[in-house]
Amino acid sequence: MAHNYYSVLCRFTFGAFLAIALFLAPVGAQAADMGGYAGGESATFEETAVSHPPLEYLCSLISLASYSDRIGLVARASLADNGWVLQPYREDTEKIAAKYYFMKNDQMLFGRGARYLISVTGTSDLKDVKADLSMHKVPFAGHTPDEFQTEMKRSTMNHTEPLVHGGFANYTQTAFFSPHEDGKTFGEEIVELLANEPDAKLCITGHSLGGAVAVLFAARLMDMGVPTEQLDVVTFGAPAVGNRAFADAYSDMPLMRIAMTGDPIHAVLQSVDTSYAQFGSLQRWHRPRGSERFQHDMTGYVDVALRRYFDFVTEKRREVERFQEDGVPYEGDAVRSRASLDEDSGAARVLLFADYTLDDAIIDDLPYMRLAVFDILRRETDSLTAARTSFSALPGENKVAEAIRQAKDMGCRYVLIQKYASERLKNKRVGYKISLEEALYDTKGNPLVMQGFTTNTDTMTPILAALYNEVAGRESREAVLGKKH
Repeated sequence: MAHNYYSVLCRFTFGAFLAIALFLAPVGAQAADMGGYAGGESATFEETAVSHPPLEYLCSLISLASYSDRIGLVARASLADNGWVLQPYREDTEKIAAKYYFMKNDQMLFGRGARYLISVTGTSDLKDVKADLSMHKVPFAGHTPDEFQTEMKRSTMNHTEPLVHGGFANYTQTAFFSPHEDGKTFGEEIVELLANEPDAKLCITGHSLGGAVAVLFAARLMDMGVPTEQLDVVTFGAPAVGNRAFADAYSDMPLMRIAMTGDPIHAVLQSVDTSYAQFGSLQRWHRPRGSERFQHDMTGYVDVALRRYFDFVTEKRREVERFQEDGVPYEGDAVRSRASLDEDSGAARVLLFADYTLDDAIIDDLPYMRLAVFDILRRETDSLTAARTSFSALPGENKVAEAIRQAKDMGCRYVLIQKYASERLKNKRVGYKISLEEALYDTKGNPLVMQGFTTNTDTMTPILAALYNEVAGRESREAVLGKKH
């Protein structure tokens, strides 16, 4: 009796911890280190799998986009810039509010040719918390939605068959196998879509609870006949979903698990129930120097994915040639985006002068902030040239006049001046205000846009705060430059 009571108490305690952590983490909490972080180290990673930074960055953005907060807006804007069309879905029952995004990209610009993506939202409301707390196991079997449901309700089971977390399984069933008006489920529509496009690929991703559900949905698709060659699964900080028999049954799933060092969630279920098992390849990332974000926070995963992506892109471009058609700016060089190379394009040509003044504690963010901001601007204007010098380094007292003179010499029509700065938040051990002041002039010297934005790092990293400022200023710039999204 005492042993049973203790076991139930332990399961409830760990379940409550799991649910609370999954619920609070997406809001971007800052917390003291919970282990696994060596002070002063750079953003690095360890891996037992072949890494693919473009796919990882894409999936991190999609996972962040599924949250409906301010930084989710930045992620959705970046995805739209790159040709992704987002369609939100929601399936509600009395116990579950299942939310996910379905995305398609006819341009197939990213990753391993994935044309379709599904991002499952992590824990975001109290219904999700109840799903997290529902830790009883259920059988995982069947080949149709009806069979899935029937098998999940089966009361007799044993440890030699695939068993999964009941809350995660119910969420998966609700999200993807609830019949629509025509009688079909979303999961069946995906199976049909991939069967009609055998060369297309679907990537399923998610953070936390969303990552757990992504794994189960991929397993269901495999049971319905989707070849593993048409699937990719990428999860961030996701807990285990099933027992060893489940892991063995789906060991050929192309699953990439990414876990931040010190993230307590990806191993929490094994801590309370040793029958749970993880599978797939693992990449273990470390927080950037100066970061104090809770290791399970999705913004931390995006921050590291962004750094890895731009390291990858920069190295690849340097391997090909110093400057490329859609290049990114290197320190001290002028780099032109695609449209600015076309003398007859008719597009606005913009010369960018950028100044960055950052606190020493986040100075390592500088190259990535510059690259990420430039990437947003070049997609926005489609005709951007980065100046060889910063605005503050221009000669003479009238720096605006000198900037305009250089723009005329380069055949540009506009000058964009941006000044980024960081300021420590008062009464906080860690935290910054990231500010942007910008001015847009034509080459006659007329001021066309004068605006400023400030975002603090309570719910995002300094790099993401800079990107939020950039997106916030987009509407005014587009009103002048004329490119629409």
